[in-house]
This record gives sequence, structure tokens and C-alpha cells, in this order.
Amino acid sequence: LGVAEAKWQAAPEGVKDEFLKDVEIARKAWDSFAGAMKPGAERQLEDYKFVLKRDPESKFKSHGFGPFTVERRELRSQIINEVQTTGYGWERTVHVSGSRASGKTTLLRLVGEDLLKAGKTVYYFENSQELKGILPTIRALDKKLNKSIFFLVDETQANAGSSPFTFLLKSAKNIVMIGAGIPDYGASSEGFSMRLQTSKLFITRQELEKEGIVDYFAGGNASNVEQVSALVFHIHKDCGGHVYPLMRLSELLVPAILREGSSAEDCINTYDSHGFRISREFGAVCRRILPDVGKYDLIKLFRGDKDQVAVNRLERAGFCDSSGRIISRLLAEAYLASVGACGLIICDLEPGVEGIEQVLRFGLPRIEWEDYTSHGGPVENALTFELLYIVSTLKQIDVRLFDPKLVDAGTSSRRPDMFLNSIVNSYVEALLSRGNSAEAKKSLDEHISRFYESPKNGSEPHYKLQHGQDFAVLHFQNWGSEPLKPSDKWTLAFGERVFTYIMPTRQLFRGDMRVDNDPTAASSV
Repeated sequence: LGVAEAKWQAAPEGVKDEFLKDVEIARKAWDSFAGAMKPGAERQLEDYKFVLKRDPESKFKSHGFGPFTVERRELRSQIINEVQTTGYGWERTVHVSGSRASGKTTLLRLVGEDLLKAGKTVYYFENSQELKGILPTIRALDKKLNKSIFFLVDETQANAGSSPFTFLLKSAKNIVMIGAGIPDYGASSEGFSMRLQTSKLFITRQELEKEGIVDYFAGGNASNVEQVSALVFHIHKDCGGHVYPLMRLSELLVPAILREGSSAEDCINTYDSHGFRISREFGAVCRRILPDVGKYDLIKLFRGDKDQVAVNRLERAGFCDSSGRIISRLLAEAYLASVGACGLIICDLEPGVEGIEQVLRFGLPRIEWEDYTSHGGPVENALTFELLYIVSTLKQIDVRLFDPKLVDAGTSSRRPDMFLNSIVNSYVEALLSRGNSAEAKKSLDEHISRFYESPKNGSEPHYKLQHGQDFAVLHFQNWGSEPLKPSDKWTLAFGERVFTYIMPTRQLFRGDMRVDNDPTAASSV
């Protein structure tokens, strides 16, 4: 509670309300705990009886949209079928595991509604800490029951390893628990009979229409459906179907189509713009979805010998899937945006290739790539991520990540690995070579050609850039002392747009010219 209140007090006036939910959750948990410690102050189980009452307030209402609930009927049916199978209560427990703001609480309450409509007795606990005060009552009730009742327990991570969970997960005969929360090692979520992972909670493209999300934002106007659906689909791809950012970002951008006659392309350009990415509203979405993860765990994902323990930990935090892919591009960028400024700026930061050079001169010497030597050697994805992590500390830059091997975001079209937003407004395509070979030269040729040629002899290049965007190729060269040169066909592009980082000597070249002095200065801001 103290931590939550401190964050709320320290927040700027315009965003204080966004921290109130954490304060309220912590206060309820404390009140429950403190109340349970006082003689005669034990709360009654009846206080937690669940009733049929849809919340009339819409979470997405600031732009005139009415109440809306993502119903998830098929998922609800799956949970209901599981908890109503035969067996003791502890054998039928279900945990809804997911990242922050993925719709866990809403799904839990909807399941409760289904159970009530089926004539079942249901109790709802907003925070698992509330179980502490009524454990004796729960034990006594379970002995008396001759039919199943259901406990809906939210925020299960707040009461890991407690005696109420031990009883409900290992001993309860007639009380069936359905929990929801952000799981972790050592938490009680590990003991549930069935667990629904984050991937089950995220909305699929098919569900956008099945759940009525597109129609909801189109406002029932058929003339708006085409443009609204194109925008919502784009946001869906970027956030991987993460429910809250999907709905909130759509709410912020769709009104431009409905009221101002903007096209979906106009709104997508706004969504991708530096101005929108540094807005208070976008920042609030990022803070809401960002799990508590650290750089050390993330870097483990990308080493040559992938650390499965780290993958499992990050999966439980709702940051990546079981294969180690970050669940959404937006989540990766939210993490990078949370890194914070380092107090350095690039003086006279320029647009285009010149700006790319300045950024690479800042970032590359700071990569601690030697850490990978004992873990299978340097890995391109890891180097890309670490570079973006370092560049994110510059206040002037915000970055976007498009590496499909790193982010499972259902991308609609291939883009270069990195995008440096704001003044630079440029893409960077990365590659790694480990030796001077014909294969390495062929790979360099191929990466350069993507900006100039179609892989299928079409009229447009593989990477179709627009809006004055510029580009370059970054070659991580883990051998030699001189840059690898492409074939003669790409000599001009090599001199202008290919940066080679000689990893053994930690030197940066643009074409044949060494350009690795640090361009930063201490910020006076």
C-alpha cells in the first residue's frame, strides 16, 4: 500500500488517476488483512456472495462509446465444463493466467454470471488476501456441504503460498476455486488443475468480428465498417490481440474516422507517429500492460543456448509465449519505452542516414556482447534488442521493433528489424556474420537488395518505405578487422548505407570509413 501510494503521489497531475487502481487494490488487501488480525473482526462469508450485476460504467467511454464487454463465450464454456466435471473440488480448480490488462477479471466475473444462471452458489473475492480472514469458516463450510459451490478469486499473485490456497487446492471437497492473476514460480497458480495461459486470453483476428468489436467501434454505420476494420486490424496486429490496448487505442483513434472523415491510413500514420507515441494517453496504455520484467531475464531469451527457466518465468509474467517470442510488438516497445533517459543527448541529431550513424555511434560501443561467449556466441536477435535497449535511453529517440523472430505480433507485412522514430525517421536492417565466406557476402547482398528489389521480380522493392523514411543496413561482423564488402552491384549503397560493426575490435565503419566516436553530450535538461 505504501509503495502504491508513493507512486500515486509522485505522478504528474494529469496522470494521477491512472495509479489509483493499484492504491485501491492495495488498500482493500490491507483492510482485509488488518481486519482479520483484530479479535471479533472476522468478515462473514456472506459478504462475498456474488450477484448478477453488470457494471454500467464503460471502461472505454471518453470518446462517446457506450458500455461494451468482450464476452468470450467459448472460453467461458471451456472453464464451466472443467469445473463441473466429477471429482473433489480441489481436482477441478482452474486458473486464468495472463499478463496485465488481458481481460482476466472480466472473464472471471462472466464465468460467475454463467454459474449463477445455472443455479449455482458463487462467492467472489476481489483480492486473494481476503481469504485470510475467513479460512476457519471455509473449512467448516466445506465439511457441511453436500453439493459444489464456487469461489472466484482474483489477484491470486497477492497471496502466494498462503494456507487458504493450500486448503482450497489440496483438501477442499465441495468448494471449487476459479482463480485469476499473474502467475509466477512459487505462487499458488502452479497448483491449479487447469491453467489458461495468456495466449488463450488474447483476441484472435476472427474474434474481432465474432465478438462484435469492429461493429462496436463502427457505431452500426455500414459506411464506416471498411475503414474502421482496417484500423482495428492494424492495432490488433501490433498488440497481438491484447484486450485492453486493443480497445483503448481503437477508442482513441477511431473517432477521427467517424467524426472527421479520416481514412484508416491516416489514422495508422497517426498511430505510428512520434507525436502519438509520446502522448500521455499512449504512455498510460504502456504502463498499464507492462509486466514486472528485467533486462537480465530478457537477454537470456536470445542467447545461443536459450534459458528455458527464463522463458518459463517470462511466460508466467505474460511477456512471452512458450517458444520465447515476445507476445506483442507493443509489449516489447512498452518495455523499451520504460527504460528511461540516461541524461545524454545527441547534439544536433540529424534525419535519415546521418542520424542513423549518430545513433549507432552512441549505441554500439555500449553493447556488452562478450556476455554471449559462454552461451553459444553472439546472436543477431539479442544484439538487435540490446542496441534498441541502449538507444531507448536517449530522450530524443523512441524505437520500434519489427524482428519477426523476436516478436510474435501477427505482422501483415515484412519490415526491417528496427525503426528509429522522431527526427531520424529511418529503418535499420540487421545481419550477423561469423566468418569471411561466400555465404556471408551473399547474405550482405541480400539484405541490401531488400530496399531496392522485389524478391519475385516485381515492380516494388521488398521493403516499401514511405513518408520520407530513410534506411540503412547494420552488419554485425564477428571476425576480421576490415568490413566485408558486397558484390560490385551494391558498391554505391555500401559506401552510403551499410554500417559494419567489427565486433572483435569494437570499431564502426560506414562503407570503408571508420566513424565510431561517441556523439553524445551531457544533457542540460
